[in-house]
Amino acid sequence: MAKKGVSTIIAVVLAIILLVVGLVIGLFTASYVLPAPEKIEYTIGLAIAVSGPYAVDGPNRRDAALLGVEHMNDLLEAAGSPVTFVPIHEDSKGTTEGALLAFEALTAAGAKVVVGPLSSGEVGAIKSFCDDNKIVSISPSSTSAALAVPNDYVFRMPPTDIPQAKALSQLLGELNYTDVAIIGRNDDYGKGIANMFEDLFETNYGGTVEKLLYTVPAADYATEVGELSTTVATLGVAPTTAVMIIAFDDDGLNILTHAKDYPTTLGAVKWFGSESLKRPSFIPPAAPTAIGGFLVSVELTGLFPTPSKGPVVTAFEEAYKAKYNRDPTPYCYFAYDAARVACMSVLTAAEYDGEVIAKVLPKVCENYLGASGYKKLDANGDCAGANYVVWKVVLEAAEYKFKDIGIWDFATEKLTFY
Repeated sequence: MAKKGVSTIIAVVLAIILLVVGLVIGLFTASYVLPAPEKIEYTIGLAIAVSGPYAVDGPNRRDAALLGVEHMNDLLEAAGSPVTFVPIHEDSKGTTEGALLAFEALTAAGAKVVVGPLSSGEVGAIKSFCDDNKIVSISPSSTSAALAVPNDYVFRMPPTDIPQAKALSQLLGELNYTDVAIIGRNDDYGKGIANMFEDLFETNYGGTVEKLLYTVPAADYATEVGELSTTVATLGVAPTTAVMIIAFDDDGLNILTHAKDYPTTLGAVKWFGSESLKRPSFIPPAAPTAIGGFLVSVELTGLFPTPSKGPVVTAFEEAYKAKYNRDPTPYCYFAYDAARVACMSVLTAAEYDGEVIAKVLPKVCENYLGASGYKKLDANGDCAGANYVVWKVVLEAAEYKFKDIGIWDFATEKLTFY
């Protein structure tokens, strides 16, 4: 009985001690609140042209990139993360000089990763700067094969022009065209597509290609269009003759303005275009009705790297339209993904350092399925491949639009019309 009494006393004492300790802990935690995690801000540069040749579509792409950053911030906030991404935009003006100035300004503002620039000419201008200063560039629309270089700081969300040239040559070959007159920009982009198309079309389909490459920028291209008309007449105005145009907004619209004045040559054959022609600036209401009518009459047809419709694509389209009250244009999908990949690479790197970000970015892309499709990169840091939708300019219900009429499958290289 004595032992039992001692045990009871010990148990009571222990209970009292535990109660007191609990009260002390409770009072301590009630009076002491853990400090909130210190906020961390990372700069995401946007070197996206919104003037010059990109005055029409540039703002659309910039807004898509901003939406990508916004969605990443929403996700981080929901997770209780102290990290916030701060976008800073600089207008690269669509020029080589403007692109370099934009990158210098963004770097001075602290950016280690930049979405942009848009064109291959701009990318070529900033490549050495990025490599020397270890600044990551993620272009949403540069495609020149001449810039496909391994182990640099330039990454590109679309595939290069190699599959585009292959698909274009196959498209014209399977449609039984034998003679093609090309009018295109005399830069890396224009020359790249023109030369690759010529080699493939003549080798694989026995066709004839005549190239007219023009210098950009220029005040007017009336002389070049006149030469194009003569070339078409020489090839022969026939159902087997076609024109291919490789142009951007300013030069392309000028060329089309003159082309419509040659109804018996340039207006009497079918036209095909590079992916750069699938821009709202080429059709009404942005373009004059006369140009829209000309494009419909010559059935301007081209290709564009496009993912299959799915939940990710639909979610982006709905979010973009809800925020900006307009539909996204083709390269908006790539700009959105470029911004998302930029943010995700910074998070994965766990430090804001361009060299580390460049190392982890390919792994991020390998595990990223975005609005523009699967973003796995090749050895050169460019999107490894994509399917290409075949589009044609049409007028339906008093509206000019790019209508999808087929698809070229990247994996099988099979062309199928809807």
